[in-house]
This record gives sequence, C-alpha cells and structure tokens, in this order.
Amino acid sequence: MSLALALSHAPGKARPVLAGVIVAAALALAAGWIAGGLGEPLSRNPVLVAMLFGLLIGNSFACPDALRPGLDFTKRYLLRFAVVLVGFRITTRLFLDLGFMPLAVAAIELALVLSLLYAIARKLFRLDAEVALLVATGSAVCGAAAILSMAALVRARDQSAGIAIALITLSGTVALLVYPVMFLGGWLPHLDDRLYGVFVGASIFELAQVYGASFAISDGALNTATLVKLSKVLMLIPLLLAAGLVLRGRNKGQAAAPIPFPWFIAAFVGVVLVNSAITLDPQLRRAILDVDQFLFLMVMVALGITTRIGRLGEAGGAWRLIGVGLVGVVLSAALAYGALLPFSAAFQAAAPSSSESAMLGSHGGRLFASTGCAKCHVPALEGVNGEVRLYSDLLLHDMGPALDDKIVQGDAIGAEWRTAPLVGIRLRQRYLHDGRATTLRDAVFAHGGTAQIVRDRFFDLGDADRQAILDFVAKL
Repeated sequence: MSLALALSHAPGKARPVLAGVIVAAALALAAGWIAGGLGEPLSRNPVLVAMLFGLLIGNSFACPDALRPGLDFTKRYLLRFAVVLVGFRITTRLFLDLGFMPLAVAAIELALVLSLLYAIARKLFRLDAEVALLVATGSAVCGAAAILSMAALVRARDQSAGIAIALITLSGTVALLVYPVMFLGGWLPHLDDRLYGVFVGASIFELAQVYGASFAISDGALNTATLVKLSKVLMLIPLLLAAGLVLRGRNKGQAAAPIPFPWFIAAFVGVVLVNSAITLDPQLRRAILDVDQFLFLMVMVALGITTRIGRLGEAGGAWRLIGVGLVGVVLSAALAYGALLPFSAAFQAAAPSSSESAMLGSHGGRLFASTGCAKCHVPALEGVNGEVRLYSDLLLHDMGPALDDKIVQGDAIGAEWRTAPLVGIRLRQRYLHDGRATTLRDAVFAHGGTAQIVRDRFFDLGDADRQAILDFVAKL
C-alpha cells in the first residue's frame, strides 16, 4: 500500500493516527537535539540516538493505546516514504557501477543465514519451530516486514511474531551501534566506503537500521547500502513463494496466503530515474534530504517505543532468545564479510579509475569522508554529461562568526558562504575567501556554524590522521 493510499483513509480513521505521528515527530526533534550535544561518536549517528531514545521511553513507560495506530503508521508507511526519498541521493549510474557483485553477496548471505540460524535456534537453543523460523527469516531478509509476511504465510501465532520482532529490533540495534565503530576503527580491513555499504545492506536487518549505520560513514556508503538492502527486500518474494509451495505440499487443499509485493520499491526506482534525468535545484534537493533524515528519526523513535524488551521472556527463555539474537548478528556479519572478500578486488577494479577515485580509497580519503568533510565538500555532482568532480555541494552554509564579513549578497548574510570547490586547491598558496589562511589547517580551524561539528571531529583526530586528511586535500 502506498503512502498516498494510506492517507486517503476516512477522517475517522486518520484522527487516531495523527496523535502517534505527532508524538513520533516531537520525540524525533528531541532525539536530534540530544544527538547534537553528545559528541563523538553518537553525534555522527542521530538515527542510533533516536532508536535508543525510543527504547528508553518505551521500556520505562507503558505506551498509551491512543498512540499505537500513529506509531504503527510511522513504522510502516513513513518508513517506506523515507526509503522512496532516498532515491533523490541516487542515480542510475550508481546502479551500473555496482554491477552484479552486491546482489550475489546479498543472496549468499540470505540463504546461509536463513538455513544456519534456523538450525542453530532449533538444535542449540531449543527454540519453538515457529519462533525459530520467524527469527531466521527476519535476520536473513528485512526484519519486521519479513517476519510479518512469513507469519501470515504460515499462520503463526501473534505472540510468536511479536517475540521475533522484538528480538530482531534489539539485535539489529546492536549492529547499528557496532558496525560504524568497527569500520572507523579499522576492524573491517579491505573495505572502503562502498564496500562497507554492501556489507551493511547485506547484513543489518531493518531498513531504518541500514540507513543509520551507513549514514554515519558517508553518502557513498548510504547509497550503496540502500540499493543492496532493497535488493534483499525483493528477494523476500521468491522466498515466500518457495515457502508457500512447501506448505501447499504439506497441507493439501488449504488455501495459501497471498504474497505481498513491496510496491514502494517501484516508487523508489521511479524517483531514481527522475533524479537521473533532471537536475534538481540544490536547495530543493537539500530540503528533501533533510526531510528524509527526519522521517528516519521518526521511524526509529517509533520502533523503539513499540519494542518491549519484556516480550523476550514470554517464550519462557529470555536468555535463549538473546543468545539467538546475538548469534544472528555475528552470523550475518561474518557471512556477509566472508562473501564480500572474494568480490572486493574485482569490485574496486570496476570502480572509476581516475586518480581522484583512487585517492578516495586511501586512508586520507576515507577519513575525509568519515569525519564529515564530504557532507558539504561532496566529491562529485551529477551533471548533464555525467559526474562533475568539484568537492562541493554548491550550497550556502552558515560558517560562523570567524568568517562573517558582514556583507549581504542576495539571500546570503555575512556568515553564509557557498561551499568552495576543492578541485585545484593544490595550485593555491593561500586559502579562504580573503586569503587569510596560509595553511590548510588554519582554513579548517576557521570553520564554524554548521561546520563546527566536523571541525571538532577533525581536531579530535590523532596527529597522523589529521595529516592524512590534509595530504589528501592538498593533492586535489
């Protein structure tokens, strides 16, 4: 069902939905504000903070029944709408650059996690067959959506579905917390930003959790992770068809439940095609992406509030369920990483081979992206004849009092500056608009306003890492 169709409900049905949506929006604003004040590494991942914030509230206070319709609407329909808006980050060129490898990794990981985790849950942890199947399906495919689809197909008990969703949400939150730390700490060797995106999209359970774990690294990781995860969502259809055939053979004469099709993926593809054919106004595009991030914050808050940790005890073995959840996280990560390594050399070789692209894969280039410099100094923008490498988003940003020259030009006040392209900076000897900075370090130090968080991240790095970023920029 599309968002437009959901919003076309009668006013009597829309009224209870509104209360929960408003609460999710208010708490998302609070979570974003809290994330901004927490410092590294949480300020880099507001989606994780929103999830933890929702879990804290949901498990400290009983969720009023009046809010549940709106929270369910947020988790289901606003999530899908947010995924559709991610299409404004992506062009068809990225589809072509990815090639077959990410789909192969996702398919291998799905098949192995589904079969191995089900066997482990049944034989080692002695879980009920119904709960084991739902947990394995959620871990292998796409979290709650896969659990609910499989539960409808096998006519599972509501209690079993609820337990499986709670477990998958909690264990996926562990992955959302750990994966960015592992990547930035160098514990995932042989992975650059794009390969990390493949790893996240193939192994983390929920779409919103995939967004958070990849957004914390770079736009390139986010775009790749989204495409890989949506490919896994589509793989749910053949999986349900195969399961339906098995059930039909066992239960002859019993009508099979209908197989749902994720129509929001078709809408996502349509947005990608539009984004590839039309160059949006940069300010409009930025506004869309800001709304998109806020929707993901709302979704994570709603997921947290409606996830009751106490549900894990309903099956009579909370520690067994927690054990299965942790095994699911480790198994998904290990299998995705293991399946990725044989393809990694070919994937990197298929990437654009320009010197700038090679530099982006260097230590300094990775730090440039992970520290947040690439949020505004975007390596490439889509032009009429392909990508244009500028290292700029060409947008106005408040750069703080140090760069405020008190001059108003059009809509730009004195502290607002359009992101300076870094291409060709190796030919300059002085930096910033008035040449006041004689070193790149001084130029970074002058950044304030909306860039202050990234500036602080830069200066929090060790001497060697700071110098690696400066060396990277100096060669552009």
